[in-house]
Amino acid sequence: MKSRGITLIEFVVSIALVAVVMVFLFNMLVDIQYNSKHGSYASDNQLNRASIVRTVMDDFTHLGLVGIQDNSTSSELKLTFRFSNGSSKVFTLSDRSVLYNNERWSLKSGNNRTNYQKKCVTYQFLNDGLSDYFYVYIRIPVVIQGSRDNTIDDLEFFYIGKSKDILSSNFPTKSYLGYDSNTCSDE
Repeated sequence: MKSRGITLIEFVVSIALVAVVMVFLFNMLVDIQYNSKHGSYASDNQLNRASIVRTVMDDFTHLGLVGIQDNSTSSELKLTFRFSNGSSKVFTLSDRSVLYNNERWSLKSGNNRTNYQKKCVTYQFLNDGLSDYFYVYIRIPVVIQGSRDNTIDDLEFFYIGKSKDILSSNFPTKSYLGYDSNTCSDE
């Protein structure tokens, strides 16, 4: 019986097959790493969102919101919330972070395409004079890679208070805070 080794063609074919399998495994590993990393960012952002909303809403509820002053600039949205005990707290929003009462939260992502859409902050104040209550609603959209359909990440604050505790002039009358509504496209 004649002992025979492998031919050059068999060797090249086996190397090519191993290379194809390695490329497939590498791509799968990259996809898993990407999903894990971005899933972690999404989770961190949801925790930050919950913390921001809880902190602001606790102040609205416990201190009694009686006014909002809009001191926004071209680079940031800056709102001063005034409370019934005479205190006030400043809420500052930039592209990637929120600062409220000296506490900062930052958006996290693997790229710079996730940000707060500060130019499209919607605001509503209702006090018709007929009801015993007024209503304030603020929504700050979060944009991820150009998509504005991810409302789960948006920051939303609301408050219902007694009309007798406020002057309507203590609240802005515009529907967009800090910016002209023409800067936002319809959602």
